[in-house]
Amino acid sequence: MIENPTTKDNKKNILVNINSSYIPYFLTMINSLAVNNQESNFDVYVMHSNLSNEDKAKILTRVKPNINLIYIEMDNSLFKGAPTVKRYPYEIYYRIFASTMLPETVDRILYLDSDLIVHNNIDELYNMNFEGNLFIACTQIRSFLQWFNRVRLTVDKNHYYINTGVMMMNIKELRPLVDIDKIFKFIRRNGWRMCLYDQDVIFKFFGDRVRLIDPKIYNLSDRYITLYNMRRPKHKINSDWVENNNKIIHYLGTNKPWKDNYKGILKKYYDKYKIDV
Repeated sequence: MIENPTTKDNKKNILVNINSSYIPYFLTMINSLAVNNQESNFDVYVMHSNLSNEDKAKILTRVKPNINLIYIEMDNSLFKGAPTVKRYPYEIYYRIFASTMLPETVDRILYLDSDLIVHNNIDELYNMNFEGNLFIACTQIRSFLQWFNRVRLTVDKNHYYINTGVMMMNIKELRPLVDIDKIFKFIRRNGWRMCLYDQDVIFKFFGDRVRLIDPKIYNLSDRYITLYNMRRPKHKINSDWVENNNKIIHYLGTNKPWKDNYKGILKKYYDKYKIDV
């Protein structure tokens, strides 16, 4: 474990899962988090299976003083037999079992994908009341797909399908509820019908204990902007709206700002915080 000591109060817990190929994007995301939340001190729990000591040293030299890195090495043999595809390797499962891996001192944590930018202060999100729920997150789909997913995975109508890229996790309440054997039994039996494996698992087992929040504010993507503006041509989301209202930008899918074929209005925020490795 390599740590970067911090001295500030107002500590917040952050969870990420990465592999060595995602280091540049992780560093950019963490840089945006640190810059836009300078009054906070972050314990960043990094779940991984293949980061070398050289990788960790490289990361350490590029993070701000209010970032404290804590590495949790995962054994991918635990996930043997679980379905994966190129875009979704074993790392997608890590967040599901985070409550079994994190220290007992962690009661709540904010999970963040690495392909996003924390565009503003996150105090309001981090300190939200769970209201008895296990997750605070956004959904990116409308009523028909919510219904379809309920049918596909045989759950009740009070289950909501969330995007797991940004989510507050009620670790204290999750610990006794995460049954690893039961979850893997479901995955192995139902892999053929699963689409986004981690999201499907959370939907199936915990989708009835979700507090939904506004994706425009906390999980904004170019795809969401396009669909939103088609439905509301008189109230479009533009660059000014993003600048004044949004807190977290998420580069969903294959439309990444570090690619030459990127399309959208959100690239400038990635470039603003980009860390060269």
